[in-house]
Amino acid sequence: MHEFGLGEEVVKTVLEEMKRISPPPHRLLSARIVVGAQHRIVPDHMRFIYEVLTRDTLAAGSSLEVSVLPSTALCPDCGWQGLMDESVLLCPGCDTGNLRTLHGMELFLDRLEVEYRDTSDSE
Repeated sequence: MHEFGLGEEVVKTVLEEMKRISPPPHRLLSARIVVGAQHRIVPDHMRFIYEVLTRDTLAAGSSLEVSVLPSTALCPDCGWQGLMDESVLLCPGCDTGNLRTLHGMELFLDRLEVEYRDTSDSE
């Protein structure tokens, strides 16, 4: 379950970004990450880990959205470019094993949705 290590990094990044927001929000509603398919994460596992790791933090109670990007590659031998078959690492154009990954290793925080406390006077 390598998602735990990735989850720790995600939570660390979310908390650091929360501290940078000015004025400070009341709470975090949700966070969205983009992760490449080559990380082979299970989104439900990542959401569970996020929930556990954010307890008793500024992000407690927030949800995690996980967007998985497909793996794409380029073959420098024949010029083929397209989606990679994760089980076969041969170029579908020329059958060589010289593929270069273009996408699929990404992992980044894409969005935070925050809530601000209503500071208007209510009587």
